[in-house]
Amino acid sequence: MARKYTDEQVRKLYDRSVKIPFFWYLDAWFGRATADSIYRKRAISLLGLTRDSHILDVACGTGLNFKILESYLQDHGKITGVDLSPGVLEEAKRVLSQHNWTNIELVNMSITDFHPGVHFDAALCTLALTIIPDYEAAIDRIHDLLKPGGRFAVLGMKARSKMPKSLYAFLEKAYRLAKIDLDRDVLGRIEATFKRIDSYEECFGGFYYILEATKQ
Repeated sequence: MARKYTDEQVRKLYDRSVKIPFFWYLDAWFGRATADSIYRKRAISLLGLTRDSHILDVACGTGLNFKILESYLQDHGKITGVDLSPGVLEEAKRVLSQHNWTNIELVNMSITDFHPGVHFDAALCTLALTIIPDYEAAIDRIHDLLKPGGRFAVLGMKARSKMPKSLYAFLEKAYRLAKIDLDRDVLGRIEATFKRIDSYEECFGGFYYILEATKQ
C-alpha cells in the first residue's frame, strides 16, 4: 500500500541525515549513485545539453549531479537546483565553493511551489520521485516548467520483481526509514503528463530505471 508523507517529514529526515556525512557517502557508494555514477551519466546524456542550456535539477540534494552537468556546460549556461531540505543545500553550497562553479542557483523549496518565471531547456530528477511527497504534482510542475521540446530525464528506483523475500523485507524497512515509496506509479504519471516516454531502460540489477520524456 502506498505511504503518505508530508514535505515537513521529508525535510526533517534529510536535514538530520546530512549531519552524518558518512551516511551520504555510504548511501551513494552502495547504490552506485556517486557523483561519477554511470547511471547518473546515462540519464544526463539523454538531455541533449549544450553549453548554453538552462537545466532544472529537481530534488538536487547535495549536488551529486552537478559535476556531470558541468562537464556539458563548462561553467556556461545555468543549473537551477531545487530541494526541500536546507541542510542538504548547505552541503551543495560547499560543493559549489570547492569547484568554483558560478552558474548554479540553489533554491530551498518544494518543486510543487516553484514558480521562477522562466522555462527550462531540460529537467532532471535522480532517485527522488519515490520520495517527493506529492510526486504527481511534481511531475506536472516539471512538465509546466519545460520549454516545448524540452527533455526530462529520470533515474528512478523500482521494486525488483525477482527478489528473495528476506532481502525484500530488509529493503522495505530501509525504504520506509528513508521515506521511499516504491508503490507509486511514477512511470504511468510521466506517460500521462508527457503523453509518451521516449526511452526506458532498467539497470543496477533491475532496482533502477532510466527514462527520457519530451514536452510536446
